[in-house]
Amino acid sequence: MKKLMTVRGFILLTAALFLLAACGPGQTPHASDATEAAPLPQAEATVQTETATVVSRDLLLDPAKTEDPDSLLISRSIYEGLVTLDADGNIQPGIAQSWTVSDDELDYIFEIRPDAFFNDGAPITVDEIENNFNRWFDPQHPLHGDGNYPSWLKLFLAFNGERDADDRSVSQIDGVQKVDINTFLIHLNRPDPQLLTYLADPAFAILKSDSLSNPAYGTRASTIIASGPYAVTSWTEEGLILSPNPQYWNPVDGEEIRFIFK
Repeated sequence: MKKLMTVRGFILLTAALFLLAACGPGQTPHASDATEAAPLPQAEATVQTETATVVSRDLLLDPAKTEDPDSLLISRSIYEGLVTLDADGNIQPGIAQSWTVSDDELDYIFEIRPDAFFNDGAPITVDEIENNFNRWFDPQHPLHGDGNYPSWLKLFLAFNGERDADDRSVSQIDGVQKVDINTFLIHLNRPDPQLLTYLADPAFAILKSDSLSNPAYGTRASTIIASGPYAVTSWTEEGLILSPNPQYWNPVDGEEIRFIFK
């Protein structure tokens, strides 16, 4: 069973992910490698009480579109990406059960677990994953909307088609592809040894694409469909309650998680 990350640990690790955008290259992590977490800076933690965590009232649980620490904290519990971080900051399988990296370190090939489901019972397919990546990356995709994806721009630098003064692609991402029903590919135009660490950021969790056309997505419980270990079961004027998601591929042993508003 995966160890759950503490509130303070998540906030510190999130800060470290943003700092990694300015780091130099290192060794590319492969499927069998554990990615070491960067030294963690000190950050102001969200207040924890004996029974609940106190968070901002102005939450947006659409993690690709926010940098709010409280929204990202909650999003990490209710959504999951291709890979995730364990309590020690190491890369672990998420929706992808395994991955391989090409010899030139430009192709990352992810095998998607067949037992991954959203909490409404719908399977998390390669098509869903492709829709999410194109939402963030491709201005021509119908879900791209206003292009407000701050974490994408911090870590992946630009959207599809943006070129620099020397006519080189600004983003290290060249494109994504559904290889087959179980396989998803990310192609880079230059190696990026931090790719897996970036993908563990909650901003790149997989959301159910047909729910994202709702402009109120992520602002009330009825709009949210979970892909992670917990689901939002209550959102009131007082706060939120997350309950274990029975559809999650690796069910958690735990009670409800409660958040109260400041």
